[in-house]
Amino acid sequence: MSELLRDVDAPQRSTRDRGAGATVVIADRYELRERIAQGRCGSVYRAHDRTLTRDVALKLLLPGAPVFAEREAQLLARVSHRNVVTIHDSGTSDGQRYLVLELLDGPDLGRWLAEPRSSAEILEHFLAAGRGLAAAHRAGLVHCDFKPKDVMVTREGRVVVIELAVAPTLHQSGRALDRERLTRGTLAYMAPERLAGHEHDARSDQFSFCVALWQALSGRAPFVGDDPLARYSSIRRGSPSGEPRVCAHLRAALRRGMSFDASERFASLDELLRELSRPAPKRARPRRPWLTAAAIAGTFLLGWGVAPESPTLEEVHSQLDLPAELAMSLLESSRRRALDGDGLAAIEDLTRAQQVVEQALRPGSASYCEFGTAVPEVADALMSSGSPGEARIAYAIAVFYGRNCELPVSDLLDRQRSARELDLWQHEHGSR
Repeated sequence: MSELLRDVDAPQRSTRDRGAGATVVIADRYELRERIAQGRCGSVYRAHDRTLTRDVALKLLLPGAPVFAEREAQLLARVSHRNVVTIHDSGTSDGQRYLVLELLDGPDLGRWLAEPRSSAEILEHFLAAGRGLAAAHRAGLVHCDFKPKDVMVTREGRVVVIELAVAPTLHQSGRALDRERLTRGTLAYMAPERLAGHEHDARSDQFSFCVALWQALSGRAPFVGDDPLARYSSIRRGSPSGEPRVCAHLRAALRRGMSFDASERFASLDELLRELSRPAPKRARPRRPWLTAAAIAGTFLLGWGVAPESPTLEEVHSQLDLPAELAMSLLESSRRRALDGDGLAAIEDLTRAQQVVEQALRPGSASYCEFGTAVPEVADALMSSGSPGEARIAYAIAVFYGRNCELPVSDLLDRQRSARELDLWQHEHGSR
């Protein structure tokens, strides 16, 4: 089949030119006409359904992708919404897994934005895409990689989420940072928790949606950095660039949706959409009527910010202390995991942070001691969440940095002893 597919993929040759012998038919029903898209999981073809005499979009999955194909098909079938692509069929033919979707004619949202558009038009189209994404959330599906390329604008003006990027369930058994979890997705839109390789949910999609809308309205990406660490640091600073000239409540809603801490975002995408749909106050600052094609094209036609960016002066300066940024970010992750009751994961994040500090920071330096003075918060969080064994380790680390920075440690030693006593009591109590 691979040789026949190469023949179908040749854009300069029509179906008639290939001859009857080169026709590719999937499942004795779907006749492939031409390839219309290439994605991470496989190729999408325009195909003709011989049974129902209609054209459809047929996605042929790459080897390995079938692991998630069945789940994608089932979840798509549960989403019935005008802003989400409809699935017609799925199956396997000659060992080739496929999905059959409705065929949509029109540009993706990124290309649509390359033309001059008013702020009102942009907001209207994103609200439609958001409604489709929210419908997917209600069906139990988290997109994991929302971006304008995954949204189609049909010739009739219908806005449709066409690529749901169904991701595998995050496994809890692997304690080391899974590199695949870190890199899967589009860097320009990834939420910070995804950049850090942590668990994600619908609020991660909300972050991606707000980044894309902010960029569409302002013509500039809100965050910079062409590698995960630089991007993570930019988001953590919490000062998105390229302020959109729209009503204040819209800017505030987008800022909240792009919060570094997922808990500070809206509880659901539906709640965000309601806020974005709220009428502007009468005395609100007028919206800019038109965005120039040059401003939009410069952002969207170059891969929507995925291409290497010219960092701002602030970003260049921040990169001079990236190890400290990474260490503090890991420390904050450790504190949150401790508060969530996952003591083992908290200690692992704390240990990774300590490794960064010991390898990259000078003992006694300001960044070194800033890290050390923040460690007791993790230890206290571990104690309060019932993990005294892990708290003992954290207090020992805090004492180590306190002494290296010539800070008082007597109180830390007292807390370390309390953690030890409680840990021993728990072991004795549990063994009876």
